[in-house]
Amino acid sequence: MLTSQHTRIEKDMSRRLLLVSPRGLSFIETMLALVVIVLGLSALRQVFPQNLATEHHAVQRIQATLLGKSQLEQLRLRGFTALAEAHFATTPEPFLDSQQQVVTGPFRWQAEVHQEADGLLAVHVHVVWPWPAQTHQVRLATYVSQH
Repeated sequence: MLTSQHTRIEKDMSRRLLLVSPRGLSFIETMLALVVIVLGLSALRQVFPQNLATEHHAVQRIQATLLGKSQLEQLRLRGFTALAEAHFATTPEPFLDSQQQVVTGPFRWQAEVHQEADGLLAVHVHVVWPWPAQTHQVRLATYVSQH
């Protein structure tokens, strides 16, 4: 009885060990596994810098939008008469904080005011910032009425 049980255990183990040859892994199998690992790691290395650049660009776009909204609100609060008579710079200017200090960063803004109708002004703010291949911008707009 002991020998039959022993024989059955040996058969089960031999079935499990069929995946690995008794000689071990050959040199070609080892090299093939290394090539697959290196290719996988190379692909991952290529993906991460692109994701980081995309994330950085998205953060800059959000910052530009928030700065532009703040500038647009400051212009809107000046009122209809002040905006109608204002002369804005023809080139983008740096942002200023509440103490009139230049906000550090790559962002610049430019405003345009157009009369849309009697008693209605369209106020546009363009926020621009450099990017390695090109200059990016965010455009924001609001209306200011006389009444």
